[in-house]
Amino acid sequence: MINKQLIKTSIINVIKRRARSLLTILSVLIGVNSIFVLISFGQGLVGYVDDLSQEMGNDKLIVQSKGFGIGTSIENNVMFRDKDVNFLEDSFGVDEAVGLYFQAAPIEIEEKRKYVFIAGSNIKENKKIIEEIYNLELFTGSDLDGSEKDDAVLGYNYLLDDDTFPNPLEVRDKVLINGVEVKVKGFYEAVGNPADDYNVYMTKEGFEDIFNPKSYQMILVRSSEGFDPSKLAEKLTEGLREDRGQSRGNEDFHIQTFEQAIASFSTILVTINVVLILIAFISLIVAGVNIANTMYASVLERTKDIGVMKAIGARNSNILLMFALESGLLSLIGGIFAVILGTIISIFAGTLVESAGFGFLQPALPIGLYAGCLFFSLFIGIVSGIMPAYRASKMKPVDALRYE
Repeated sequence: MINKQLIKTSIINVIKRRARSLLTILSVLIGVNSIFVLISFGQGLVGYVDDLSQEMGNDKLIVQSKGFGIGTSIENNVMFRDKDVNFLEDSFGVDEAVGLYFQAAPIEIEEKRKYVFIAGSNIKENKKIIEEIYNLELFTGSDLDGSEKDDAVLGYNYLLDDDTFPNPLEVRDKVLINGVEVKVKGFYEAVGNPADDYNVYMTKEGFEDIFNPKSYQMILVRSSEGFDPSKLAEKLTEGLREDRGQSRGNEDFHIQTFEQAIASFSTILVTINVVLILIAFISLIVAGVNIANTMYASVLERTKDIGVMKAIGARNSNILLMFALESGLLSLIGGIFAVILGTIISIFAGTLVESAGFGFLQPALPIGLYAGCLFFSLFIGIVSGIMPAYRASKMKPVDALRYE
């Protein structure tokens, strides 16, 4: 059991050497605060991806080039044509299939130009799956119904004034897409990503008239009710491979469930987050060394005090515990200020990035994060101070009293 007098003595010693204590606390604060903020945003991003996955459902499959993914160009050598879409749509276990076009192109508004992504698809017949995969919800105006191929629905950011387009657009305004006039039919709700909120969505026919594409970049498939998407993906891979005249292992495409795609993306996010935390952990190592130096200096300064305490009956365990408590207390105080500052920084940064259009990048502040950071702070402090504390506990009273 910890003696109350030892706790009191430890607190007094920390306060007495306030300048050195403040520097030690500051080093802990910097390290723990960095880890707190990184974890809060990392958890927030992972939570956003999980929520997105649930909203989109687990009944979708994605057919794309083997080289298509994060960090790759939307241009690829794999040709997905209407023949492939029809084959997949007619396959057993498939409810619907739709080909998707993507193209980076300039949009011109009042002689102002910006390069954005243009998406084209058969949205009239496959409206639900397209809106689910893009996470779209109509904000104002009307959806694409295929009645006019030169219609387009724009992302939310066109309703705002910015450096490129100072005047917000309205329904029925006209814009130039790749030099071709297109009528604005409506606007979608904000997705939370500036790039996506500048997207332009067109009908399949309208996109083909402007860009004359050779093939789809991707095919979306919805599995029929009662079918396992993973098993269906395997069967469709086998069937499409045979239909395209390719051998096993040499396919130029791959089919995965949306859950698998999200899981892969989540793994990348977690990996990036771990790397960033490890980098921040370096500052905690520095803090640990600083705590050890502080405690060694404290032991030397109080050598005679240790001798007096031992002479009047203090045991080795009492001395060890006193110095361990001091180092733990220093680190815990740093941890408390770190989570307070980390909360303020996370909330402020979240508001800042949201105002910049990155609504998806918000911090998560669960109780476990606070408890974990505080416990970790205490642990680092005790571990860093254990060697100086052990050295102090092993001093002989006679030698300590003679120390100059």
